Amino acid sequence: MEFNFNGPSGPLQITLALIVGLGAVGYGGYSYSAQSAALDSTETVDATIVSTSIERIDERRGTDDYSPQATFNYTFNGEPYTSSNMYPGDVSHEFGTKEKASAQLEGYETGATVTAYVPTDSPDNAFLKHESSNKPLYILGLGGIVVLSTLASIIRS
Repeated sequence: MEFNFNGPSGPLQITLALIVGLGAVGYGGYSYSAQSAALDSTETVDATIVSTSIERIDERRGTDDYSPQATFNYTFNGEPYTSSNMYPGDVSHEFGTKEKASAQLEGYETGATVTAYVPTDSPDNAFLKHESSNKPLYILGLGGIVVLSTLASIIRS
């Protein structure tokens, strides 16, 4: 079986493909950088869990994913804050079942005192789990593939 991908054709399709691809590269790179910066420069504080929930994410590919959510209050440098970030950065962590997402909330019951990680350069963006995600790299890679495929299509034309 031969795979034949001709890529976008015509100026409008090429322009749109480049915009989407470059946008994904930019967003993925920014998200990875923000996540890395948040993980590299944090201070720990005590936080109080206000609420937790599981958010259903409709992936439109036949299955739903679930994302754990927790809202918590904390004080940093004498200032009170509230955050809803389980993880650093702005890309959510998703799990294939509600049970797996719920497992991420173990120990984060309403009223519990927990450790929160406060990025020193952005104290209003504290998070609860000091771990990274590869999702920004996947987004960056997908955008790179779209851009390279589009450029190859232009060269072949």
